[in-house]
Amino acid sequence: MSTIEVNKITPVSGGTTVQVGESGDTINIPAGATIANAGTASGFAPTGITSAMTSGTGLAIDSAGHITQPLQSAFIVKLGSTASNVTGDSTAYTVINYQTETIDRNADFNPSNGTFTAPITGLYLLTFRFHLQNIANNMNDNQVKMQTSNQSHSILGEMSSSSIGFSGSMNATGSLVVDMDANDTATMLVDFRGGSKVVDVHEDSFFMGYLLG
Repeated sequence: MSTIEVNKITPVSGGTTVQVGESGDTINIPAGATIANAGTASGFAPTGITSAMTSGTGLAIDSAGHITQPLQSAFIVKLGSTASNVTGDSTAYTVINYQTETIDRNADFNPSNGTFTAPITGLYLLTFRFHLQNIANNMNDNQVKMQTSNQSHSILGEMSSSSIGFSGSMNATGSLVVDMDANDTATMLVDFRGGSKVVDVHEDSFFMGYLLG
């Protein structure tokens, strides 16, 4: 076996590529050796895995085998204070404007209008909890829904508070897996009709989301 000892290999004048070996050859990297890359690596990903990243860590596996996705789109938001903006006898849904962000990876949630915008096409897990107060007995057609760009998901609908005998406060919770295209949006809406009181959406209400894949 011949040995070549050099400090640097560069293309010949006018060239841009250095080739090592021919098709079918095996290039051996011995145990303990390190390949250091400060440029762009291509062609090293296993079959079925692609990456367009040029910096940062999109997928990490620690020594115990735990897998994390540090840049995966995810958000957790709450109301900054109790919102008293859902009025009985309204003719339209009220968009709940969550203003306090606990987590917002990739900055996909807009706290100025309570809207999550999908960064890419995929399946998203969306979860919410509404803590509603000051509900009047005569309110009916009470509705809570999650609105995405391509579908309306009714969570609490066509339910009369007087017919089931509750008043005062209630919780509405739910989780959905939704199919969203890139730039589709998701918001949470509430509508209570048939009464004159204002329904308060308590500040511990939350909205969460995570890109499943």
